[in-house]
Amino acid sequence: MSGKKYSFSKEIAESLGITEAIILDFFQNNRENFSLSILKDEFRFLDVSQIENSYQKLDNLGLFSNISAKDSASNPDESMNFYPSEDLVKQACNLGIEEDFLGDQLPSFNLFWKGKDLKPHLKESKFLQYALKNWREKEKIEYQESKKVLIDNNWQPSEDARSILKGLEIGDSFIENLLPEFILFWKEKRIKSNSWNSTFLNHAKKQWARKNFKLDSDKEDQPMSEDWLPSEDCIKVLEVTNIPVDFIESKIPEFRLYWIDAGEISPNWNNKFINFIKNSWEKDSKKSSNILERLANTEWAKK
Repeated sequence: MSGKKYSFSKEIAESLGITEAIILDFFQNNRENFSLSILKDEFRFLDVSQIENSYQKLDNLGLFSNISAKDSASNPDESMNFYPSEDLVKQACNLGIEEDFLGDQLPSFNLFWKGKDLKPHLKESKFLQYALKNWREKEKIEYQESKKVLIDNNWQPSEDARSILKGLEIGDSFIENLLPEFILFWKEKRIKSNSWNSTFLNHAKKQWARKNFKLDSDKEDQPMSEDWLPSEDCIKVLEVTNIPVDFIESKIPEFRLYWIDAGEISPNWNNKFINFIKNSWEKDSKKSSNILERLANTEWAKK
């Protein structure tokens, strides 16, 4: 027994329990020599009552097959064309898996195991694990879809969403003025979602930034100077996009240097700085460029 290792299906453990998964895996590999007394002797590290309870649970679910490996191996072509036995179908149904769903899993399962050396009774065990995993994924997707709803005329952002917006100094009156247009837009799209609050948060942040950011269009063309700093409104716009202030401030010298060397004059340095920061943040986030590449990239300067 020293150094012996046991395996089990993660999906079955999540559905029935770890002890049950270990016992079921042991059963699948020892069908011809399997009993409660053998389990107690094999798993001495487990509490006897725990083994007995898990054994009874699996037995009540009909997961202990009486079909031996020899019975399953009667078809010489089974390794090429696997089909679940009636007993396996019963086991799957007891786990909540629909029979039609099992049939849908066969083509991909057979394709994966085609030409591979696997004993028939082990293939049944593998198929049950495979089907159960996919069934749980299907249930998860269906659950998520069931939570999605169409937006209606009475929709309101949650208190948590309002609290976040208030933290950005966005008032209730501004929020209320955004709602009719926001609701109408998404009603016409006929899109279901379970994250309307997040969608509205992003929309409100963008509209607030547009409202409060004053463009430099009324200013005259000016050259870049060594003491130039972005305006407070400019910083607020960038903060709304969740770019750290430390990152923004660290980029100011690089921005100044580029435009001083370029010798260009402009009435809207704040706009150019916003585009530069967004471009730099995206590249840094993807870890796809170094400082030399960023200095050579002038796409943001054309905006």
